[in-house]
Amino acid sequence: MKINQLEMFLATCATGSITEAARKLAKSRTTVSSAIGALEDELGVELLQRSGNHVALTAIGEAIRNDCERMVMIATDVEQRCQQHLQGARTTVRIARDDTLPESLWRQWIQAMKQQFPSTSVSVYMAPPPELESMVASKVVDIAYCLLPASNAYQAQLSKTYTHKLGELRMMAVAHRDHPLSQLSTVTPADLARYTEFALATMSEQGLQAVAPLSNNYIALPFFEHLRDAALDGAGWSNIPSVLVNPYLRDGSVKVLNFAQAMQWQSYGVIQPHGAPLSGLTQWLAEQLGHYLANQDLRKSSG
Repeated sequence: MKINQLEMFLATCATGSITEAARKLAKSRTTVSSAIGALEDELGVELLQRSGNHVALTAIGEAIRNDCERMVMIATDVEQRCQQHLQGARTTVRIARDDTLPESLWRQWIQAMKQQFPSTSVSVYMAPPPELESMVASKVVDIAYCLLPASNAYQAQLSKTYTHKLGELRMMAVAHRDHPLSQLSTVTPADLARYTEFALATMSEQGLQAVAPLSNNYIALPFFEHLRDAALDGAGWSNIPSVLVNPYLRDGSVKVLNFAQAMQWQSYGVIQPHGAPLSGLTQWLAEQLGHYLANQDLRKSSG
């Protein structure tokens, strides 16, 4: 029993005609008819009832059709896995990411990812950017995509990871349009300190802490979307990626605060273990991110 025999049998079942099955498979009618006949001879049963150009499944043909479909699917999966192995692709990839980019983008990429790499199992975990470097270093995940941490050369030598910049994203200090800070023509550091800041929270060896808050009066939350929602609620001000807040800037729900560091560009990229090259899937994902970030860079140049 050969897989191509099963494929021709199934194509004939689907079309109801050996001639149509041959056309669909780009084979001759004789090739398809002979393959199905050889399959019937090997199994010792009649799978199809033939009547001119039309065929119908026999009882036993109907009974084994579903099993034949499974066998063809399994054979295809085996071939794909072997091809991925020959190409150096991994069968399991553990990805961590932050929530800097809109969820709609990640949904699109995950759908496309499964089409591009159907035999690769992927686990995706989301965490605040400061936690991701340690997750890669401790091999909890294979790779991370996020806002890149600032580190000096000495730290880079000691680190078990390295970073690769894919592009830049603009961070914006914003508040609700009715917030007192939004009413000021010029905002000073003292003004910022006077009102509640929503800062990013992270877990470290020292426990739960806020990431570089500018105010002593802060509430730390784990994700940028939480910070954005808090600003939308008018509860305080926050520093948020522009791609998450742009729709609300356009409709006037929030405003960018008028102080010198209100808008800054920050590197976004990949964190990997030292000596671990990008696999087919992770390279593909890096390319998608790079294309998206390139558009952000174009906006930077034009702005």
